[in-house]
Amino acid sequence: MKISKSEKLERTISKGKLHYIIWNGVIGWGVLTAITFSLLQHFIGDKSFTEIIWISLTTFPIGGILWGLVMWPIINRKYRKISSDGTK
Repeated sequence: MKISKSEKLERTISKGKLHYIIWNGVIGWGVLTAITFSLLQHFIGDKSFTEIIWISLTTFPIGGILWGLVMWPIINRKYRKISSDGTK
């Protein structure tokens, strides 16, 4: 059974802003980006993985908070648009 976009957005919104920011921003974007960046720096740059991972795990999750704060109103707007289109 395929879940519609509207149902996915409704489920996301029902979990709340803080949940979205933590899971999608901090963990989903921040931590994964930190690990990816650290691995790239290890293989391409001149820093060791352990040297760069600690810096990355503090800075990228902060960026993830900002990303979550920016995306939250966007997904709410998208949900309202989809919901209003469905009621016409």
